[in-house]
Amino acid sequence: MIEKTIYKYALINAVKHKGKAMDKAVIGAVMSNEPQLRKKAQEVSKKTKNIVEKVNKMTPQEQKRELQRLGIKLEEKKETKKRRLPPLPNIQEKVVMRFAPNPSGPLHIGHARAAILNHEYAKKYNGKLILRMEDTDPRRVDPEAYQMIQEDLKWLGIKWDQLIIQSDRIPLYHEYAEKLLQKGGAYICTCKPTKFKKLKDQSRACPCRNLPTRENLKRWEKMQGMP
Repeated sequence: MIEKTIYKYALINAVKHKGKAMDKAVIGAVMSNEPQLRKKAQEVSKKTKNIVEKVNKMTPQEQKRELQRLGIKLEEKKETKKRRLPPLPNIQEKVVMRFAPNPSGPLHIGHARAAILNHEYAKKYNGKLILRMEDTDPRRVDPEAYQMIQEDLKWLGIKWDQLIIQSDRIPLYHEYAEKLLQKGGAYICTCKPTKFKKLKDQSRACPCRNLPTRENLKRWEKMQGMP
């Protein structure tokens, strides 16, 4: 019983891999598809080597005929179409893409996907890729992550054209925030979070929204003096 089962999976593995079955792959297939044999794993392992050697001595044609004799049909591989990047809409000039991780630790698979997609689009349109470290919240920053992220991206084969450390640009952000306040394009809210959430849930405007420019600038100056 065990020998016949191993023999079957050895033949299947051999036919799938140009006539050469592999011990570990056959054992894995047996354990995965025949759970009742898991208790006999040692016995399966011992017998697999000899059976695989026997199967590998057959020609590929003999292996296929043996599978047919046993009534085993292999599923034909379906041709997979190459997937290409869909075009970006309304592109008239070179694109500028950016990947903006928070340097709080190593990259994960989601980061890798986003970085690769942005890099590929930059290449596709002969554009530019910016690596921007989102480090404006010091509580979430791991100092070693700056270098770690760059090493991970290099390992993925990603090249960036410009590196921006966001915390280095705080003075610039302050400058433009003040310009917006002076033009009435922004306001400073001092509502408590619970009150603001309640207003938001009720689709009501924050009362601070209607403050005059002078009051907003006064609040802005006060914010600058906070530790």
